[in-house]
Amino acid sequence: MGKYLVGIDEGTTGCKTCIFDFEGNLVGTDYREYPCYYPHPGWVEQKSEDITPALFASIKSAIEGSGIDPKEIVALGLSSQAGPVGLVDKDGKMIRDWVGWQDVRAQQPECDEILSMIPHDEYYAITGDPLGFTLSAARKIWLKHNEPENWAKAAKVIDMQEYFLKEFGADGYYTDLSSASRASACDVNNHCWSKRMIEDIYGMRMDQVAELTTECGRVVGHINEEISEKTGLPVGCNICVGAHDQNCNTFGCGGVDDGTAVMVIGTFGSCFVVSDKPIRDPNKKLIVKGNHGVGNWTIEAFSNAAASSFRWYRDTFGDIEKQIAKETGKDPYDIMTASMAEDSVPGSNGITFLSFLQGAAGARINANAKGAFLGITLGTKKADMARSVIEGICFEMYDIIRAEEAAGIEVNTIRLTGGAAKSPFWCQMLADITGKKILTLKASESGCLGAALYAGIGSGVYKDCHDATNRAVKIANEYNPDPSKFDVYQKAFQRWCDAYDALDGRFY
Repeated sequence: MGKYLVGIDEGTTGCKTCIFDFEGNLVGTDYREYPCYYPHPGWVEQKSEDITPALFASIKSAIEGSGIDPKEIVALGLSSQAGPVGLVDKDGKMIRDWVGWQDVRAQQPECDEILSMIPHDEYYAITGDPLGFTLSAARKIWLKHNEPENWAKAAKVIDMQEYFLKEFGADGYYTDLSSASRASACDVNNHCWSKRMIEDIYGMRMDQVAELTTECGRVVGHINEEISEKTGLPVGCNICVGAHDQNCNTFGCGGVDDGTAVMVIGTFGSCFVVSDKPIRDPNKKLIVKGNHGVGNWTIEAFSNAAASSFRWYRDTFGDIEKQIAKETGKDPYDIMTASMAEDSVPGSNGITFLSFLQGAAGARINANAKGAFLGITLGTKKADMARSVIEGICFEMYDIIRAEEAAGIEVNTIRLTGGAAKSPFWCQMLADITGKKILTLKASESGCLGAALYAGIGSGVYKDCHDATNRAVKIANEYNPDPSKFDVYQKAFQRWCDAYDALDGRFY
């Protein structure tokens, strides 16, 4: 057997490839960006022809940069976006561009149509989906009614895990339990597709969905010569089913046992709590889905924008910081935190930022919610604005934790991953706001690590999920909350809540 595993994270704004040894040590990496398209307000679409070449190029560059012998690579695992809707014809060609997971074109009329066919309690009991614009149920209804010619041509209605596995050379369309759960068509308690949802609600055939596997890291194909040339992966390398990117993050952070909490703050933000029981939230705000490969469940809520808000701030207001970064070789995000946000104070001198740049999810499901700055005066500084963006994102994550606790889910210590985990400033702020201990992981690219570990299990490198995480997942740093800052952050959080409530129904 070889020595290495490849995990690739097919994300919203770009893809990252990481090469790990069997102990979880990173030996090579590469990142490539690709665009999203916004043809109408609230719409978010992507093109496979942008993503596939980036995936291939990223893998090839990571292998070349690592200096390893490619023949020592055992397997590839995929961490993918979940919630987009793709329509492919009988020849496997995309009929239209992807409708992205951040897309909010499908709103109340589509949800109302679903609820006219199935009671909300039954819908939530089957799917674990609170029903709204965040998962893909309403998007399917929108496509069915607004693009009937495309809908009629679709041989498969798929998500990104199954499509891009096929691009690498899978011998069919396969999906994992966590990605299937995001399709709002999974019987979550029983870990299988729901015929009731697929046939009765969406009017689809069962052969229009991918094969749903609960087998951890199932091998579904092998790299052929053509893909080997494009990616640098060795011919015969195992192609393995991974998982939804957030479940890969959860797995890559060691989220296998009941009660483990994993928070992701990246393009997408979420807080997952592992549970041995498929708990339902009485308020129907929290998402319940299978913890793929482990056999239990994750209870979650998420932010539709999260650190995308900070990226928006960088691109809109950070020209100077980007130029400094270009001249010094520093990361513009580090400049915006260390050189700007840290010059303000907890509470951002009264500035409140609402981070709902693509609707509100999580504890406040509202497709019409918008971002906002409030509290600006003539004395407001750019540092206050920058800090308020970070605080606003952290407040939204804290709001999710409060919703989970209100549903009876205990959250004590949080394992943090995503871009925010690389910043001690973010980590300490999150600890101070939530009052929870924050742990970061040695492998900061936990999504790629989770995908690689799935591939390792499927290829026989590890016995099971516990063996994989025990060997490869290691705690790096610990951040304890500062009690002296809790009260000021509680007041700032209340301003954040009041700001949302004041705008809801007026400007949204």
